[in-house]
Amino acid sequence: MKQSSDVIIIGGGVTGLTTAIHLKLHGVERVIILERHHIGAGQSHRAAGIIRGLVRDLSLSRALVESVGFFKTFEDRFSVPLSLNPAGYLLLSESAQTAIVDEVVAVAAQAGSQSQRIDAHQAQELQPGLREDDESLYVFEPGAIQLDPMPAVQALLAVARQMGVTILEGAEVLKLVVQGDRFIGVETSQGHHDAPQVLVATSVWGADQLRQLGIDVPVYPHRAEMAFFHAPWASDFRLERILTDARSMLYLRPEGDKQMFVGWREGDRIRSVKDMVAENPDDYKQTTRFESLSDMHRRLAITLPPMANGFVHRTYACVYDYTPDGVPILDQVAGLEGVYFALGFSGGGFSISPWVGRCMAQFMADGKVPTELERFDLKRFAEERAFTWANVQTQKDDG
Repeated sequence: MKQSSDVIIIGGGVTGLTTAIHLKLHGVERVIILERHHIGAGQSHRAAGIIRGLVRDLSLSRALVESVGFFKTFEDRFSVPLSLNPAGYLLLSESAQTAIVDEVVAVAAQAGSQSQRIDAHQAQELQPGLREDDESLYVFEPGAIQLDPMPAVQALLAVARQMGVTILEGAEVLKLVVQGDRFIGVETSQGHHDAPQVLVATSVWGADQLRQLGIDVPVYPHRAEMAFFHAPWASDFRLERILTDARSMLYLRPEGDKQMFVGWREGDRIRSVKDMVAENPDDYKQTTRFESLSDMHRRLAITLPPMANGFVHRTYACVYDYTPDGVPILDQVAGLEGVYFALGFSGGGFSISPWVGRCMAQFMADGKVPTELERFDLKRFAEERAFTWANVQTQKDDG
């Protein structure tokens, strides 16, 4: 059975949902999301759910600040409940990186994210148990937030449905159909869908879908590992803040009262495509390897010495859609009318999804590239315009 829409969105994660919501706000009537599994089944449900503006690129910082605002005002704007944790964000670095950190603070301030350097005593008040030494440098961003990703996905889904977006789960897209130099529809496991526009928002699976059209994008699968650690048994210790540490190469966020989510700062471990750990996103080991987990625990104790006596609660892994600069590609296919893509989020898709959704919806509704999207194009790699955005200089292995 053939169905017709104004816009087809392939991928039912946060990027697809926020774009659909903003398309409806632009007045686009018939929007359909095609998801091969259940909504949020891809990378969205594996996200850390952290959003903070403290990065060294003004465009990215503005995008993150907008996304913080979107979620903070979500319930008032859409009348759909959404819980978030206004934990604030602590950045731990070293005195050798003072110039870079000061630049990051200035850039974030320009974007509207207020943060400041604090001393060791203030840092300890914000997060008891932090390491203390003469070389540590601390910055705090009080406006940073953390959300549980799947309840957030469900809240976005509720809004999309209220707005009249059609959601079709279990609909795997088998082929993008073109006629001459324009897109006309897709073939799915549940039949044919016609539309003049499509957004490919399928994370690590998107590069193969574009390859059907002869389009190569530098988006690579990279396996990343995470773990949930529990505070030492019978102790009162707890993680209260979102936190990243340049020395240990980890990022953390609270998980309930006694646990914490711990992940690697992948940008510190990836210098080039050769450093990426390629895996089939449909067939890979979905728990953290023992050697990596042991190293993670050792490094966690560098950041939070009390956690030397903590223990592993559970682990998981996912396959990111990584680009050479760790920043997404938000563009349209040149010479082929109606095909747009938002890919290569490199583990940060949840954080900027509201901004991406607004910009991609504007792009598709108006038919021209929004000024704020221009730097995120595919051509930046060939033209040597890659992003530099990390909030600290990448570190060598601490051993």
